[in-house]
Amino acid sequence: MEQNLDFKRKIYEELVRWDESGDKLPLIVDGLRQVGKSYIVSKFAHDRYENVITYDFRHNAPLRKIFNGNLKVDSIVLKSAPYFPGQRFVPGKTILVFEEIGDCPLARTSFKSFALDRRFTVIATGSLLGVINYRRKAKIDVPTGYEQVLHLSSMDFEEFLWACGVDASSIVLLKEYVQQRKELPGALADFYKEMVKRYVVVGGMPASVKKFLQTNNYLESRECLKGLIFDYRSDFGRFINDKNEEEIDYSLQAKLNRVFDSIPSQLSRQSDTQKFKYSEVQSGGRASTFEEPFQWLEKAGLALRCFNLNAIESPLEANADRTYFKAFLSDTGLLMAMYPLSTSQSFLADELDSRKGALFENLAATMLVKAGFPLYYYSKGSDHLEIDFVFEGEKGIVLVEEKSVNGKMAASRAVMEGKTHYKAKVCYKVIRENFGMGDYYVSVPHYALPFLLGEEMDLLCKKSTLEPLVYPKL
Repeated sequence: MEQNLDFKRKIYEELVRWDESGDKLPLIVDGLRQVGKSYIVSKFAHDRYENVITYDFRHNAPLRKIFNGNLKVDSIVLKSAPYFPGQRFVPGKTILVFEEIGDCPLARTSFKSFALDRRFTVIATGSLLGVINYRRKAKIDVPTGYEQVLHLSSMDFEEFLWACGVDASSIVLLKEYVQQRKELPGALADFYKEMVKRYVVVGGMPASVKKFLQTNNYLESRECLKGLIFDYRSDFGRFINDKNEEEIDYSLQAKLNRVFDSIPSQLSRQSDTQKFKYSEVQSGGRASTFEEPFQWLEKAGLALRCFNLNAIESPLEANADRTYFKAFLSDTGLLMAMYPLSTSQSFLADELDSRKGALFENLAATMLVKAGFPLYYYSKGSDHLEIDFVFEGEKGIVLVEEKSVNGKMAASRAVMEGKTHYKAKVCYKVIRENFGMGDYYVSVPHYALPFLLGEEMDLLCKKSTLEPLVYPKL
């Protein structure tokens, strides 16, 4: 009997809140291809609406013609009718789903009409929406002020646990241990350590997780991930020309492949700096040649950048050097699929040495991003001092050190012990073992990190509410 693979995703509750808001605007769910956008939007739409009408602009190009010319709602409905025989456009009971709206930008322009009209709910999915030069034709208006955007990434660790059958009460218990920074019982800690290893290898792409759960064979999920990577490469350099047709910029495609292939090798580089170097993408390579391709990968949702800080001072963004950065992939499973199969086998068997730190650091980077934090680190090359990650929490600056291999934290120690003019609230040392306390840091196991980061973000969000001001009586 096939397992229930109706994956629970956190974004579903966000969609419900959007749907129940009194002034909801047309919504775009964007993110990397194959992260589950279409699935979760379709599930949401069919759960909550009597009539679901789906415009698939990627696989049914003639639908794009509906949005040529008049973009008033009545005109769109009238022109849509022949494409959807038997479907009913009932005000208040119909949701229009625009799949891959990037392939029909005029449909996005129509959001203003739908927002003002308010008879129909509109939700869209999109990938490559922010990609540089994706659309090379006359400017198409983005309906600023008439749309909302939610981002969907691959499954986070908690969603992976849900998919693997860990029940809600067990996760509540784990969160209680995390909140108290308390050691888990040995058997429980071992279970979650193993889950982390599987999450690193399988990743959070729904198709990969599904294949793994169906077969209990990570080779099957790996083949699925390699197929996804092939599909992503097929998108490299893709753009829409003046005739609203798809083309490929083959020069850009070649550069994108070089940058993409370079990220795993540079991440596992054995040196005193993990800075991403364009000179290692291609001999003599420069930012002028490869910065745009890197931005393409970043906007598409494949690559992550962690910018170096000139100073560990708030606001961190004001101190970020955007020419000096570390590069990660947005999903650990995709990263593992780009390494040889032996890397996964050695990692699962705890026999991997040279690349283990890189894999866990990529894991920590994805956990920070999925919790909503931008990526920064601190590196002072002259002193060979580096702090893996730095973020701003509710009470101040937080240092995060990934130390699965090397336990030295000279730069963090100097900051936390007041030997520099920088100040930080706390230092988390992320390790493979259980919780613990050091002289100036808290040891946090990998499986606890996403929940700890969730706490930090929740506290930040709670501070965003301000009490109404009452004009004083004079």
